[in-house]
Amino acid sequence: MPEVEVKVTKSKLLIACSINLLAVSSVFMTQSIFLELSQSFQIDISHARFSFSIVSLFYAIAFIFLGPITDRYDLPKISLIGLLLLSATVFGSSYMANFNLFIIAMALTGTFAALIPASMFPHIAKTSPASKIGTYMGAIVASGTLGVIFGRVTMGLLTSIVGWEVSFRIIFLILLILSALTFIYLVEKQKKISVGHPELKKLYANSIRLLLNPKVLSMLLAGFSLFVGFLGMVTFLTYRLIGPPFYYTSGEVGWISFAGITALVAPFAGKFSQKVGTLKLIIYSLLLCLLSFQLMGWFESVTIIVVGLLLLFLSVYTFQPILFILVGQNVSSKSIGSASSLYILFCIGGGSLSSVFLGPVWRAYSWDGVTLFCSGSLIISLLIVSVIAIKESDIAAVRDT
Repeated sequence: MPEVEVKVTKSKLLIACSINLLAVSSVFMTQSIFLELSQSFQIDISHARFSFSIVSLFYAIAFIFLGPITDRYDLPKISLIGLLLLSATVFGSSYMANFNLFIIAMALTGTFAALIPASMFPHIAKTSPASKIGTYMGAIVASGTLGVIFGRVTMGLLTSIVGWEVSFRIIFLILLILSALTFIYLVEKQKKISVGHPELKKLYANSIRLLLNPKVLSMLLAGFSLFVGFLGMVTFLTYRLIGPPFYYTSGEVGWISFAGITALVAPFAGKFSQKVGTLKLIIYSLLLCLLSFQLMGWFESVTIIVVGLLLLFLSVYTFQPILFILVGQNVSSKSIGSASSLYILFCIGGGSLSSVFLGPVWRAYSWDGVTLFCSGSLIISLLIVSVIAIKESDIAAVRDT
């Protein structure tokens, strides 16, 4: 017999979204302060990007192991443990005087941050009322998106006022407060019936089997290719803005990052897809994303770059919750945790790898090379989704006949 789950309420959804937001923001909070980190640790500014590459890479790798764990153990408790460990590493990071030690702390930060979305995504998927699952899943996805924006904007602004070390300690205090709220409101005090859980090795085997499902794998690869382009552009946009002809400060980069607020479309993406068609809306989103890359890549007007960012986050976070729901529809309910972890692994993993491999591209071809590389990755995602759409339409045509 499976666990007896308590249906999620709006207040619990709010807390789940809040902790997911802070967890994701801890992964992205170094993106807008590369200049300050390079000055603080006395390193070349091009090496400062590894503070993001490492935290995001370990964040992604953690999902390889977390999926089966979240299919077996209590999800809110996993989040609570993650919050406490994350708060400790963020606090410790603020006292690092050596960049290599800071990178190690960032690796731990990414690992512990992953515990929160890895548990909250399936928790919301399992406990949402059937009539509201699209909206609630959109909300938890949007909270992660806002985490990207919150991390970039807040850290950029705070760093320009009090320095990055104090900024990290402020995030630490917020994480502690959210840990207390998670314990009070999400961790159920009553005993649950919990029998018949498969062994972890069977769950890991099941997770591997999901990768052997061609349809699921193709969707994961579409997400991977999208995020290679998306996070590649967003990461190197910082280098673009702090260099010529802009020479912006971390605070100004933070304010420009606020354009990502259009990601709030995510909770409504499910409803849009019902009117337009799921795969059609995904294709339209990718085309809009490709347009945003061109606006950000080939113009030196800050206004046009901000418009590009607005369209970028709008398109990516119309795409992401719909694709996540599609992945969930192609696996069993017992594999939701593994499926969501694989999905985040492919998306964030793609983004973290792009931030590493785009370094030589940036040095050799500057922003133009980054734009072409990321546009190419996005076209690959578009081709994968188009093939899926064609196969779906063929299947539908056979059913009609």
